[in-house]
Amino acid sequence: MKKAANEKSGSPLSGRLWKWLIVLAALCLAAYLVIWYMPHSEEVSWSGTAVEYRMDNMDFAEDHEAVIRGTYTWNRAGKRTFEGSFWIDGLDIDPDGRTKLTLESKKSHYDERVQFYDAAGQPVTTQVYDVLWGVGGQGAVVRLWDEYTRDAKGSHAAFGQGRRFICIGTLSRRDAIILVDTLRQQSKI
Repeated sequence: MKKAANEKSGSPLSGRLWKWLIVLAALCLAAYLVIWYMPHSEEVSWSGTAVEYRMDNMDFAEDHEAVIRGTYTWNRAGKRTFEGSFWIDGLDIDPDGRTKLTLESKKSHYDERVQFYDAAGQPVTTQVYDVLWGVGGQGAVVRLWDEYTRDAKGSHAAFGQGRRFICIGTLSRRDAIILVDTLRQQSKI
């Protein structure tokens, strides 16, 4: 028996309908991925007292005035970026300079870049080794170079044990140590 040209197929879903369903599923997946990995940003404006601590001297605590203003951007893939003004008194940072801090989660480690610029836009080395952002807007931990010197030849820095750090915001010394240890463990995986 031969089917007439205008007669419907006997299968529940025709080939044409399957193609439309596949296209619709692909579009839904693409929309989900775009929304999931879309960057989110917020303006950061904080000024106040930040406290420097040392791991090798539990009694050491030194106050610094700090001003942080800029845009903090993150996505669910683990990339976090701060661009703006990042100044801490006593750390050889140009108050008119700019800063770009980037942390990107890789499969086996974190790729972190901290770059400071002077008022003319030239990259400079400061006493800041890296910045670890706290969870839920608590603040940040600024790890400092263990050894930092500046002379006529330029700036020289060395990081070994991470003995010096500054707590910004509401992070306590204990919270900062936990954050630093957590990052060290994640970096080893």
